[in-house]
Amino acid sequence: MDIIYSYISSHVDTAEDIKDILQETMLSVWNGLKSFDSRSSFKTWVIGITRRRIADHYRKRYRDAADRLSEFEDILSSEDDYERINNRNDIKAALAVLDKTEREIVFLAFNVQLTYSEISEIMGIPAGTVKSRMSAIKAKLRKQLDKEGGYGRV
Repeated sequence: MDIIYSYISSHVDTAEDIKDILQETMLSVWNGLKSFDSRSSFKTWVIGITRRRIADHYRKRYRDAADRLSEFEDILSSEDDYERINNRNDIKAALAVLDKTEREIVFLAFNVQLTYSEISEIMGIPAGTVKSRMSAIKAKLRKQLDKEGGYGRV
């Protein structure tokens, strides 16, 4: 449930909308359990349903998807609070150079910990494309982080 909540909150701004989409997602999962055929993992199937509920939310309201993404505090380890805050800000700045699709791939890979095959299934693109996009994303983040303060490998 935490993964679904985090996924929704990375795309939606208001707590009320998050709760509504979460409720719609859980209802869809409940109603669709009989049709779940185990061609994919349960987690992938639920994330796919969640993604469709988010898209439905934005179609109803005629808005673009929100560009927020959960922060990756654990990417960098620092004992110093000042450094941690600076690192967090640098990561946010680096993530800002990514487009919506790239941020979604990063979220699914790091926050939800899905495989490239699972991400491929959810996003409807070949697994090889996910892998090559992730490689390009890492290069883009590495370049941006180096610009921000030289953090080494991403």
